Amino acid sequence: MFLLEALKKHAVQIPERCALITAGERLTYARLWERSEAFASYLNEKHPVKDPVMIYGHKEEDFLCCMIGALKAGRAYIPVDITLPADRAEQIVADAHPCVIVDFPGGGVGADSGIPVLGADALAQLLEEYRGREVSSHTWVAGKDPCYILFTSGSTGRPKGVPIHCDNLTNFAENLYPFCDPHEKEEVYTNQISYAFDVSVVSVYIGLSLGRTLYSLPKTLTENMAALMETLGRSDVGFWVSTPSFAELCVTSALFNGELMPKLHTFLFCGEVLTHKLVDTLRQRFPKARIINTYGPTEATVLVTASEITAEMAADERSIPIGEPLPEVTLLVTDETGKELPEGERGELRIISRSVSEGYFRRPDLTQKVFFETQDAQGKTVRGYRTGDACYRLGNQFYYCGRMDFQIKLNGFRIELEDIESNLMKIDNVNRAVAIPVFDGEKVAYIAAFVSLREPDGLPPLKQMLKIKEAAKAYLPSYMIPRKIVVKDRLPVNTNGKADRKALAAELSRP
Repeated sequence: MFLLEALKKHAVQIPERCALITAGERLTYARLWERSEAFASYLNEKHPVKDPVMIYGHKEEDFLCCMIGALKAGRAYIPVDITLPADRAEQIVADAHPCVIVDFPGGGVGADSGIPVLGADALAQLLEEYRGREVSSHTWVAGKDPCYILFTSGSTGRPKGVPIHCDNLTNFAENLYPFCDPHEKEEVYTNQISYAFDVSVVSVYIGLSLGRTLYSLPKTLTENMAALMETLGRSDVGFWVSTPSFAELCVTSALFNGELMPKLHTFLFCGEVLTHKLVDTLRQRFPKARIINTYGPTEATVLVTASEITAEMAADERSIPIGEPLPEVTLLVTDETGKELPEGERGELRIISRSVSEGYFRRPDLTQKVFFETQDAQGKTVRGYRTGDACYRLGNQFYYCGRMDFQIKLNGFRIELEDIESNLMKIDNVNRAVAIPVFDGEKVAYIAAFVSLREPDGLPPLKQMLKIKEAAKAYLPSYMIPRKIVVKDRLPVNTNGKADRKALAAELSRP
């Protein structure tokens, strides 16, 4: 496995180079290798059946060690962020049935599942107990072995798992390396994105395989702009990886510029729409930095397009393109029958690539709906994926036009509106719920929801909204809780008897 081979080399050749900076602590390549060896040794000895490992936490130093250790032990890791409500974390435990759960905050995830749970203290003791042990490279993940399983929003109210195997990641890395040429050997990459979100794979798999330093920016920093700017100012970051939303947060501070971060030479964005406004601001603030826009769903291993944004693209009235297909990737814009549409015509984007996953974890019913197989020019079978994204092509550049269904992206997170609705209806006294995305141009600005109650509660509108928002925290992560909630006596329906989303969206647009 290319990442493990690179880490083994770094542990010998650059052992004291810092691999990760998090919470002020510095994890060297030698220590990363040693602690991941210990965790892999524990897994091989105590859990010989290669079921996945669930890791629940945020940016802890040993979170990364456990991820690498799982790969060494030939099994997938399932990263779950602490921002996920306990109910959804338990759903993942039930669906994935991992061999062990690492619970850094000690919140009791999986406590009633019968699965061994390691808290932070128990993990630290275990890593010391197995210190000095080594595992054979024969146990490493390889070929079609899954490396990680990411659970994303699902339309039924339950997350669905996307396993990405070793060959997927190898293909992804080979395609992306040309965009990541370092300016210096000890370059620093941002490590801001949750490990549970696939854009983090760029920093972890590309950055670490190149021997770079990952600089963690925990979620708490986003709540304190002064601390965030101070941290960025001493980070020495040269290669920036994030969603556009995080950069949009940063540019609200006048301090965020080339003087604060003189080594920053590349912005790489993925996960959501990159706007002209942000591009223009970054070009002014960081005139020497290149801006790379990319696109890709979790099902196709992070990203499948990339393009450096030129002055001509920035000045174009059209939206910022999502990029050209990476080498080996075939993108097709098709009609509902799968027939390819001519240049400039809008349709559904289909991806054909060795980066496409085998399908959803233990969900053949969902897999059959959107995954398919076809033949490449050499007659070899290759996987394909129907994205549900509306796009069009001009030359080699592709342009994103939004979702063709009820799935959206907000702040880099992929969200099923039906997921929000089904979980809002779990709240006491909520009868029906409809989630509506509110757009600012082509980008989703926030989510609103309309609900009807089983029984009138007599509360004024503001108190109703606050009460439902508070209750929703038990079922939804914070980024999925609607910003605005309107309680109605009954929800309008269309001629098909379904909730009239157009009427509700129009209601939101009224002054």
